[in-house]
Amino acid sequence: MLPRFSTDSGYKLLGVDRPPFPKGRPFYVVVGTTFVLACLYLAATDFDAFSLSHSTSLHDLPPLYTEYHNVELSLPQQDWTKTEPSEGERFFFVAGHTRALGWGNAIQEHLLNAYLAYRAGRAFVFDNYTWNDDGSRYSTYNGHKIPSQIPYSAFIRGPMVGEPFPSQHEAPLAVSYEYFDQLCPKKLDLIREEVNARMLTQRNSASLITETWTRALRSTEDPCVQSSKGSGTIYTHEDIFGVPTSLLDIWPAFSTSPIIIHYRWSSLVELAFDINRDYFLPMDTLEPYLSSSLATTNAERYTMIPGLMAIHVRRGDYEGHCKYLSAHSENFVSVNAFPGMMDQFTVPHGTTSGNRELYRKRCYPTIDEIIQKVVDVRQTPAARGVRRLFIMTNGQPEFLSELKDALWEVAEWDLIASSRDMVLNWEQKYIAQAVDQLIAQRAQVLIGNGFSTLTSHAVMMRVANGFPTGGTRFW
Repeated sequence: MLPRFSTDSGYKLLGVDRPPFPKGRPFYVVVGTTFVLACLYLAATDFDAFSLSHSTSLHDLPPLYTEYHNVELSLPQQDWTKTEPSEGERFFFVAGHTRALGWGNAIQEHLLNAYLAYRAGRAFVFDNYTWNDDGSRYSTYNGHKIPSQIPYSAFIRGPMVGEPFPSQHEAPLAVSYEYFDQLCPKKLDLIREEVNARMLTQRNSASLITETWTRALRSTEDPCVQSSKGSGTIYTHEDIFGVPTSLLDIWPAFSTSPIIIHYRWSSLVELAFDINRDYFLPMDTLEPYLSSSLATTNAERYTMIPGLMAIHVRRGDYEGHCKYLSAHSENFVSVNAFPGMMDQFTVPHGTTSGNRELYRKRCYPTIDEIIQKVVDVRQTPAARGVRRLFIMTNGQPEFLSELKDALWEVAEWDLIASSRDMVLNWEQKYIAQAVDQLIAQRAQVLIGNGFSTLTSHAVMMRVANGFPTGGTRFW
């Protein structure tokens, strides 16, 4: 899912007839919280973004995240005085990594690639989240400028972007592509089709694909190895992410590996959460700000937020995408299709009008259908105590205003907010999908879109961190 864009000139709460903050919050708490959040926000905000001048400025264009890229280039394991690998150094780069697809597709592939390198005993070489790699700084999507590439460290932290592994794991540290390219001007290309044809016995098994490539990587002494760019991704939608059982065999090892255990959101994402946390956390919370938390593991850092329901309401491109899914008889993606998950989807036979309508209901529900699902789920034991609702969405303001009004009418809520209500600075606006995923990952209850990789990444982290399956639902 790409960055959301609003035609509004300023920040506006939709449904302003409703209380923007929980009823009963003491005035001094509101003032104190607002002061702290303001200080955090001011520290992270470039005021050129709020210039009143109508002349063209840097902030009329998307950010390039130069500081994050520079941090990646400055990783201590990278010795820029070297021109070739040291003895014993071995690297692996997936040159055909995801391009021109949404963040949800890219991050799950990125994590599996990092896990593969970890299993093979090679330093993982990471590139950028890439929409376009033609050398341009900016691309156009739906008539809006977006960054052609964004450093992964603007989204996430952990071993998969060069941070240290825990001391009990002896593994080479990940490096940036630029460093790999300096040390390895000549690279050994492994062609996916050849590796799979020679060694792979089952294409719809993430575990077997990982073992196949681990053997291939360990069988060569060449320090500079990459999968061929022309081969595309190693873990494909057709073989893995779009096949319901394909991740099951790798899940026990993958979910307990340092790639997942020590997965963290970036400081930019966590600060966005902190600035907007009055939308998510209970009024009497004593939870420290994420940006100041000392917790180092995924599960310890991103605990459940009691009382919060998050719903993923895709609009925009999904009207056409859901029709595509129906025409190609697609299933739920990734971990959304794990056995034991609620609201499973059974792919119907054929593309009849009835089957197309079934896809539409599960993929692009109407406001009435959204309301009914929220009401039904809220009556379940898993939703006991839910009082706040957050809408993850790329929907237009008019649609969201209508949806919010309908939600207020059917149940009592302390607060209803959406992605478009959040206060985000210039850099955060273009990674807002990651902020949504963090909220969804931590919600007591999530109603997601089973066909969406944005949903499935949040679900992946919920399952890995031991959240009850009854709290994860789908349209």
